[in-house]
Amino acid sequence: MNISNNTIIITGGTSGIGLAFAKELLKRGNKVIVIGRNQKAIDKVLKDHKGLIGLQGDVSSVDSVRKMAIFIQENYPEANVLFHSAGIMRAFPLLDEKMELEQVTAEITTNLNGTIWMTQALLPQLCEQKEAMIVTVSSGLSYVTSPVHPVYSATKAGIHMYTDALRIQLNKSDKNIHVMELVPPLVAETNLEPSVKEGDKFPNMTLDTLVKHGIKGMEKNKKRVVPGLSKVLRFGGKFFPDTLASSMVKNEK
Repeated sequence: MNISNNTIIITGGTSGIGLAFAKELLKRGNKVIVIGRNQKAIDKVLKDHKGLIGLQGDVSSVDSVRKMAIFIQENYPEANVLFHSAGIMRAFPLLDEKMELEQVTAEITTNLNGTIWMTQALLPQLCEQKEAMIVTVSSGLSYVTSPVHPVYSATKAGIHMYTDALRIQLNKSDKNIHVMELVPPLVAETNLEPSVKEGDKFPNMTLDTLVKHGIKGMEKNKKRVVPGLSKVLRFGGKFFPDTLASSMVKNEK
């Protein structure tokens, strides 16, 4: 796919992976719309990075997703790329009796449901384009669970499976929609989880390196981009998942 002259929607586009891709895609001559929950964060990003377009919305809310889809269809009918980057990651003990049920499933609502809801809401519009693309962001932890991040790992495994199903269904249709799964390793610069810092025992990848891998994959219509440590986790998840998961507990203490 030609990664220029597109109109690109990026959820979670005000920080981390989403913002890094937004900046690079903007440089390549695209109209880039970043979605975020916090209007102040959106205002700061737009001030710091001239040319980006901001849209306030919450992918964890069905009502908000519906409103965003209508707004995009009415104001950006040419939008042809949906890049999912909204996500949260929490470390917590499942034995904590103070955790409310809604709190336990927060990652499911944002990471997994948000990806599925936004895709479903914008799929009719994407189907109208001559060429379109959907990029989901899973994780190396979709192959091997991180025991201290119990629900995050589950959501990323769900995104992996959902992306495969979406791709297969679209391939059987006459719609020219590419579907790519980006599988990042640990990227400490995202500050996704406060306990993860640069210099931790597990090697991490810089955002710039991840963006280079991702852009190259988009250009080549790759089904899946699995860079860095994610390749090791993919291999380990097939052949010794229990040993690898146990070792991660020791490294994350």
